[in-house]
This record gives sequence, C-alpha cells and structure tokens, in this order.
Amino acid sequence: MNPTVPPPVTDSRIPVYLLTGYLGSGKTSLLKAWLAQPELSEAALIINELGEVGLDNQLLSVASESATLVANACVCCTGLPGLAEAMEDLFWARLHRRMPRFPSLVIETTGLAEPAPVVQALHDSDLLRERYRLAGVITCLSAATADAVLSQHAEARAQLSGANVLVLTKTDLVDNAVLSRLKQRLEHQLVHQGAQVSIITSAQASLSAAQMLQSLQESAGLSSHVTQHHAHDHDHAHVQGQAHEHSAQAHWWPLPQVVNGHALLMKIQMLQASLGPALLRLKGRVLTEQGPWLVQLAPFEPQPEVTPDTLPSDTEVQRGLTVIVAQPLSASQAECLEALLRVVDPVQK
Repeated sequence: MNPTVPPPVTDSRIPVYLLTGYLGSGKTSLLKAWLAQPELSEAALIINELGEVGLDNQLLSVASESATLVANACVCCTGLPGLAEAMEDLFWARLHRRMPRFPSLVIETTGLAEPAPVVQALHDSDLLRERYRLAGVITCLSAATADAVLSQHAEARAQLSGANVLVLTKTDLVDNAVLSRLKQRLEHQLVHQGAQVSIITSAQASLSAAQMLQSLQESAGLSSHVTQHHAHDHDHAHVQGQAHEHSAQAHWWPLPQVVNGHALLMKIQMLQASLGPALLRLKGRVLTEQGPWLVQLAPFEPQPEVTPDTLPSDTEVQRGLTVIVAQPLSASQAECLEALLRVVDPVQK
C-alpha cells in the first residue's frame, strides 16, 4: 500500500504587491485601472505620498473602499512606522470584519521611495511577517523619460534594480525603434546586475492586472529574487541603523479660488524655466474659468498634463498643487519658487 502523501502546505498569509516607480511614471493610472479589474478589485490599498495634500488617494479612492493614505512621508525611511501601523490596522479591521475580507494588499509608494527598505521592514517585523507575504515588486518607468530619469536619480535606479516586474509605461509617446533600443539596454543592464526581471509595456495604462500578475508568476526564480536580491540592494543606499533621507521637499501651492487657467499655465512655465531639473513633480486639483482641472507634471516632460477633474468634490476638497523640488536650491531658485507659489490672480467677477 502506498503511503498517504500529505497535501501541499499552502501559504495563508495575505499577498502584498509593492508598486513603485519614479515621480510621474504613471503607476497611479495603472493602479486605478487594475483596481477596477477582477484580479485586484477586492484588494486593500495603502498609498504613500509626499506633501500635505494627497492627490493619488483621491484618484484611487473611487476605485477602492479600503484606501489608506500614509501622507507627507516616504515609506522607505521616515514613513516606515506609518506603513507598519497601516498594515496592522488593515489586518485587524479585516479580522474583526470592520471592512471586507480583502484577499491581497497593494502598497503604492511615493516616487522617491526605494523598495529595499520596505521589503526589509516586512521581513524584520514578526507581526507583519506572520500575516503578510511579499508577492512581488512592480516598478513603473516612463519610456518617454527613462534615460534621463535613470541617469540623474539614484532612487529610480534603486527601483529598477529592486523590481520583479518592470513596466515600461507611456510607450505611446515613443516610436517602436526607440522603445526596442530602450528595452535592450534595460535587459542588458539587469542581466549584468544578476537580476531576474520581466519587462512588459503599457500605453495609456492599458496593461491589465492579469498580464501583470502573469508576468510576476513567470519571473524566473521569483521567490529567491524577492528575499535575496532585495536584501542585497538594501545596503546600497542605507547605512545600518540609519534612516535614508531624500534630497527633495514638497511645497503646497494653495489655489482655493477660481483662477485664470492661462495665467496658471504661464506661472508653471516660469517655474519650469527657473527650476529646470530641480522641479521633480507638480500635481493637484484646481478650479479654472474653463472648469475643474487635474494638473500633473512629471520630470523631464516639457509641459503639464491638464485633464478635466471628474473626481467627487465637496467643500473640504483642498484646491491647489503639490510641488516637489530637489534640494538644495540656489538662492535665485528659492526666491522664484517662493514668489510663484502664491495664489494665482483669481478670475475677475
């Protein structure tokens, strides 16, 4: 008689998908689409943003009822306690049925976060390790600005080397030949680093959640890559016992009244001209005479993206723009920033 074969041991911990990517890489647009698809429609969500007022949480709250904002901190350094607390709160709310029993958790990091410290924190915490398991790191990189971002920002390089899946976004903004050469360079770089990373593409947030999850499953050596490769990367930007600090600062540009849209865009152009590469990100919600706008500007993009603001609005919505700049600024740049971050002249009534 053949001995009874015990059933395979299943991991009952909640899978965690860590979504990262440099400022303006398009990760929020992708995540918003994924949360509307069956594979992640019931996922819980933790959003990390720099700045006093978050936009990503407003964009994503319409797609997820369990969105938690860890604001004004980067989860790879000073925000780690807030991240751990948010994960604990979600677990107990799930256990005590104060919220739906979510099957997975997505953490969207700020564009300046490096994945390695987050991965290390999940591993080092007994409570988190017992309840959650890292299912993979998904890094977004804009095909339109990839070379400039990678060459000038160490955080973007850390996000690349820490990925299990690399999503090249905004591929509609480059031609096929440019995209092909970029993929070849990235593949060569990742192989040279010994990383096993699947590279997939997305235009206008068209990549499905199913395709992303399939790429995670197909990543060769995924389990060892998550636990070993990321632990190795942890040392490259973090000294033991010390928090990593980014040389960037978020400023709030309040625009509570109806403003002249043309004047606002002119001021943004002046800000771009003055700060140059030091202007890392600009995003927010404003009311103009043309209607409500969503305004977003990514690094190295020539002009801001302006789209109609269709998000829910109430009297508590803070209108204005979060402006993230590299530090230190020159005296003239700081003076220009201070002058321009005043309220734009309202529309004359």
